[in-house]
Amino acid sequence: MGRHLHRRNDVILALVIVLAAQAFANPAPSENLSQDQKAAPQEYAPEEFLSPYGGTGFYSAIDLPGADREETAPFKERWLSSWGRAELRSILENGSQYRHYVKRRLQEKGMPACIEYIPVIESSYKPLATPASGKSVGLWQFMENSVENYLRLNKWLDERRDPWKSTDAAIKKLKANYKQFGDWLLAIAAYNCGAGAVKRALQKSEQKTFWALAQKKLIPDHAIAYVPNLLAVSDIAQNASWYKVDLPVAFYDAEVYSPFDDFDYLETDRAVSLKALANELRIDEKTLLALNPALLYEATPSHEIYELRLPRGMKAAAQDAIFNIMLKEKYADNN
Repeated sequence: MGRHLHRRNDVILALVIVLAAQAFANPAPSENLSQDQKAAPQEYAPEEFLSPYGGTGFYSAIDLPGADREETAPFKERWLSSWGRAELRSILENGSQYRHYVKRRLQEKGMPACIEYIPVIESSYKPLATPASGKSVGLWQFMENSVENYLRLNKWLDERRDPWKSTDAAIKKLKANYKQFGDWLLAIAAYNCGAGAVKRALQKSEQKTFWALAQKKLIPDHAIAYVPNLLAVSDIAQNASWYKVDLPVAFYDAEVYSPFDDFDYLETDRAVSLKALANELRIDEKTLLALNPALLYEATPSHEIYELRLPRGMKAAAQDAIFNIMLKEKYADNN
C-alpha cells in the first residue's frame, strides 16, 4: 500500500508541475502586467478615429487660439453647410496659384499659418476683387487711404491688384500691428478695422484681449465677426479630413519647386505695350497681363521705373524684344 501511495503522490506532483507550466506560459489577462500595461489599450478600434463630423484621422489645433470658442461656432456651422463647403472649395481653388507664395512668405517671416486664409474672408482669393463700394481692391482689400508706405497707386499703377506685392504689403502691415499690440488676434482685428480703433478700444477695457473687446462691443461689428470667421475657416481648411470636407491643398515645401511664384524681373523706365512685347516674345498676351495686373493700361509706365514680371527664363529675351520694339517705334516716327 505504501508503494501505491508513493506512486499516486508522484502522479499528483507531475500534474501540478504541468498545470503550473501551462499557467506560466499562458497567464490570465490581468496577471503579470504593470499598472501602465493594464491601463493601455492593446489595440485601437477604428471608430476611435472617427470625428463627430463624419471625418477620420487626427485633429490638429491651429496656431491661433479660439477655434473652439462659442463665438466661432456659428461661422464654423456656416462653412460646414452644403453650400458653405462648396463655396470654400471654390475660393481655395481661385487662390491655388497664389496660396503657395502666401504660405512661403508667412513661413519666412515666422507668422501664423492661419493668416493664409485672410484673403478667403477679404476677397474670395480674387486678385482683382472690388466690392460695390469700390473703396478697397485686391486679394487683401487695401483701401486708398491705407496704401501709403506699402503699395504704389497712381494713374499708371494700382499695386493693390498685384497678388504678390499686395501679399508682401499685407504681411508688413500685420507685422506692424503685432508689434504695436503684441497679440495676433488684435493685430488681425486691427487689419480689419484699423489700428486706431483697436487702440481706443483697449483704452476702455481692463482686459486687453480681442474677446474682451468683442464681448463689450468696443470695436465695430464687422471686426467682431472677422476674427472668429477667420478662425473657423482656418480650422476647417487645416483639418479638412477631420471635418470631412474635400478641399484643395496648397502644399509648401522650401525644397520643392513651384511655378506659381518663380519669375524673372526686368526693370524698365519707358512705356512698353504688353501686347507688343507678347508678340515679340511669341507668347500669349494674357500671360503677361496675369503676371502684371497692377498695370492699368496694359503697358508699363513712362518716365517711371517699373519691375516687369516675366515667366522664368525670359529676361534676356524680353530685353531683346523691348530693344526691337523701340527700334520699330523710332523707325515709324522717322517715316
